[in-house]
Amino acid sequence: MRIVRSVLLVGLLSGVAWCETNPPLAWQDCLRLAAQQNPDLRSAFFAQESSRSAYKGSFNGVLPHLSLSNSYSDASSAPKVWTAEGTASLDVINLSAWANIQSASAALKQSQAGLELASANALLSLYKAYTSVLYSQEAIVVNATIRDIWHTNAQMINLRYQSGSESKGNTMNTQAQYLQSDVALNQAGRDLHVAQQQLGQAMGKDDFTVLVVTGTWAGVLVPSPRPDFTALLSKEPQVRFQEATLEQARAAIKTAHSSLWPTLSLNYSKGTSGSNEFPSSPFWAFTGIASYPLFGNGPTSTYYASQAAERSFDKAKEDLRSVKNQALSTLESAWSAFAQAQDQVRVQNAFLAAAKQRKEESDVRYQSGLMTFEEWNLVVQDYVNFQTSFLRAEQNLILAEAQWRFAT
Repeated sequence: MRIVRSVLLVGLLSGVAWCETNPPLAWQDCLRLAAQQNPDLRSAFFAQESSRSAYKGSFNGVLPHLSLSNSYSDASSAPKVWTAEGTASLDVINLSAWANIQSASAALKQSQAGLELASANALLSLYKAYTSVLYSQEAIVVNATIRDIWHTNAQMINLRYQSGSESKGNTMNTQAQYLQSDVALNQAGRDLHVAQQQLGQAMGKDDFTVLVVTGTWAGVLVPSPRPDFTALLSKEPQVRFQEATLEQARAAIKTAHSSLWPTLSLNYSKGTSGSNEFPSSPFWAFTGIASYPLFGNGPTSTYYASQAAERSFDKAKEDLRSVKNQALSTLESAWSAFAQAQDQVRVQNAFLAAAKQRKEESDVRYQSGLMTFEEWNLVVQDYVNFQTSFLRAEQNLILAEAQWRFAT
């Protein structure tokens, strides 16, 4: 009910044009638009597709090669010769080419993990922005209610002052409270504008658009009992990304070691040659070439390349340990904060219910002359403060839920 009221009130504050061009967005609508437009997400997707193409292209290093040629030569010491030739070659043993395939495969897994990580970050930003708009809309409703309370109180105290049953100072106090509540309502409208800008950015919109969202505060319950966080590590995007980095470092070692092995290639050529443009003398040739790049890049090149690759692999292993430890800490903190936020909502809701009951009772007692202005004013202040405290507790809960969703 509160969210419906917030949508209606925001529509009135923003004018009717927003509902004609920008109907209210549900969470699924925000997800769909972000998937289509978010630049970080699209960038990670294109990076993945680039790595996929590079991986598929790396297999050309171990596939047969075919070339066709047509040549003409003429010299003073030899007759002119026309040659048409086709050559097929195959690297039977070439560990460097296979190492390149493994390296490209690891790069693809890394880009896939990067897309998962970008998706998780984009989802967290979108979830925060969406709930921020939802909270800001509800904050406008709450602040409007508070302003109406102080407006009614200011009018009542002013009438009592005019009749001589209340002091001028108390009248000025309620008028100041009304002014403060009106300023708070205006600030809530500005906060909504900021939240709308953040939501538009999270969805990938380049220009500011008045956005209104629909939804409820109801979220998932805190997992109970305490989850097995170690079992969740394999699903963590940052852990998967670092595991792909480790695999890429392992492939780099194989690439460095590939120069220690010989290569073997087979070549077969067939063609015709002769003294005219359409030669008719056939020929063929079959060759096998074995080579060993002994000190091909310098006497210590392979040694130091292998050392560098192995140290990078060791670094990647330690980085993976660090990421896993950090992920466990993040999971533990997110779960604890989520549970605490959920408890605080129940506590603040109980205080708000009590404050509402006290205000209703105090209104009757004050108007009956059984309570002083100072006592009644404190009760009203408590009720107003608990309204905002409960709303903040709900916001903290939704943000804690967002952190938990991101952590898992």
